Amino acid sequence: MCSTKNCNKDTAVFGFYWCALALVYCWLRWLEVAGCLVTFKIMAQGLLLVDPQSSGAVHTVGDLKASPKKAHCFMMPLTIMSTTLICGMLLLVCAVTYVGPFSTIKKVAELQNGDKVTQRSYAIVFDGGSTGTRIHVFTFLNSTETGLTLLDEYFQEVKPGLSSYAESPSEAASSIVSLLEKAKTVIPSECWSGTPLSLKATAGLRFLPSHTADAILDEVDKKIKSYPFLVSNDSVSIMDGDDEGIFAWYTVNFLLGHLSNASHTVVTLDLGGGSTQITFQPTNLDMLVSIPKEYLVKLKIQEKPAFLYTHSYLGNGLMSARLSILQSSSSGEKSAHDKTEILRSPCIHPLIMKSWQHGGMEYLVMGLESGNYGFDACFDRAKTFVGNNIHVAEELKQRPVYAMSYYYDRAVDSELIDKDDGGVVLVEDFLKAAKKACSSDGNVNMPFLCLDLTYIASLLYNGFDLNLSKEITLVKKIKTFETSWGLGAAFNLLARV
Repeated sequence: MCSTKNCNKDTAVFGFYWCALALVYCWLRWLEVAGCLVTFKIMAQGLLLVDPQSSGAVHTVGDLKASPKKAHCFMMPLTIMSTTLICGMLLLVCAVTYVGPFSTIKKVAELQNGDKVTQRSYAIVFDGGSTGTRIHVFTFLNSTETGLTLLDEYFQEVKPGLSSYAESPSEAASSIVSLLEKAKTVIPSECWSGTPLSLKATAGLRFLPSHTADAILDEVDKKIKSYPFLVSNDSVSIMDGDDEGIFAWYTVNFLLGHLSNASHTVVTLDLGGGSTQITFQPTNLDMLVSIPKEYLVKLKIQEKPAFLYTHSYLGNGLMSARLSILQSSSSGEKSAHDKTEILRSPCIHPLIMKSWQHGGMEYLVMGLESGNYGFDACFDRAKTFVGNNIHVAEELKQRPVYAMSYYYDRAVDSELIDKDDGGVVLVEDFLKAAKKACSSDGNVNMPFLCLDLTYIASLLYNGFDLNLSKEITLVKKIKTFETSWGLGAAFNLLARV
C-alpha cells in the first residue's frame, strides 16, 4: 500500500543521515590527524612557532621540547572544532530520524507497535446527483486494532448534474474532468493505483430513458478509466435508492459515534432533488414485526448482524415534487415564442415570471392568472401530491431525527438555522416559515421558497406523520465532515478492496 512506500522512504532518509554523519566524522578526524602530523613535522624541522601566551615571542624546537603543551596550540583548535561539529551533527540526526521529536521513523515505529499496524488509505466517491456532481476524497487511518478512522475529506461540486447532458453524453464525461484532476493533487501519486473510485448516479439518471442514461454512464466510465485510480466494471452505475439511504444513515451515525449501540442511533431523513430517503435501526421488537418486509434490510454493522428500516421515494425529491406540484395546476399551455411549457401555480407569486430548467427541460413558471396565491392553496396542492404514498413508521416519532440536504438548505434560506452551524427546529417551524414565504409580502427574489417550504412541511406532517412539536436536527457537517451518503459508500468501497 501507499503507506508502505512512505515507510521505505523514511527508512532511506534515516540511512542517509547516518551515512552523512559517518562521512563528516571521518573527514574531521582526518583533519585532526593531519594537524598532528603537521605539528610534529614543524617540531622536527625546528621551524619557528609563535606562542599566543607570550605576546608574540618566538620559540625554537628546543623551546617546544622544553614546553610540550605549547606544541598542541596548533592542533587544539581542530580537536575542539571536530568535537563540536560531530556533537551538533549527532543531535541534528537524532532530531530528524529515529529518536527525535521531528522523527518520521519514530512515527512509523509508533504505528507499527507489536501486531498493531496502521496505514493511510484513500477513497474517491462521486455523487452524481440530479442538480450537480460532487466529489468526496476521503483520507483514512486504517488500523488492525481500531479499524478505519476518518482523517480528512476533500469536497467539491460542479453543476449541472449528469442528467442535464441527455443530448450530449460526452459533455457529461467532460464535466467531471476538473474533479478528477483535483483528486490527483489531493492523493499522493504513489497511492493512485491503490485508491478505489466509484461514481454513483442518483435520481436524476433514474428518470431518464434507460438507453439515454446508459449512454451517459458509458462516456463517464471511459473518462474515469483513463485515470490511474482503482476502478472495477461496476464502479460507474446508478445507485439503488435504498443504498443511498443506508449510506447516509451510516455516515451520520458514524460521525456521531453511535454505531456501537442501536438504541443510540438516530433516524436520517435525506431530501435530494429527485428522491427522498428515510432510514433508521429499529429497536422496538413489537414494531419491527409490523414493518413490511420490503422496508427492511439485513446487513452487518461493525461486524454485527442488524436490520435497518429504509426506503427511497423516487419522485419525492424537492425538484421532482416542485415540478409535479406546478404541473398539477397547469393546463399544458405553451409560450407563443418558443413553445416552452408554461407552469402556473398558486404557490408562485403573481408578479413572478421565471425560467426554470429541470431534467433537461426548460419551463416558464408563473403565478395564476386569477391572482390566487397563498399558503392555503399551495398547501392543498402539496398535501394532494404527498397523498398516502409515504409509509408511516411509528418508531420514527419516538426517535431522534437528523435531516440533511434540501431540508437544511431551505431552512437556511428561511433563516431558521445558521448557514454554517445548522440547528434544531420543530416541524411547526417549517410550517410557519412556509406561511411567511407565501404571504403577500413574500420574497419574490426567491420565487420557489413558498412552494419548497410548503412541500417540506407537508412531507413531514402529512407524509411521515410527525407531530408539529417534533424536533429535527438539521446538519450539513458533523465534526467538519459532510453528512452525505458518500462517506458510507467509501467504507463500502474499502471493505471490497
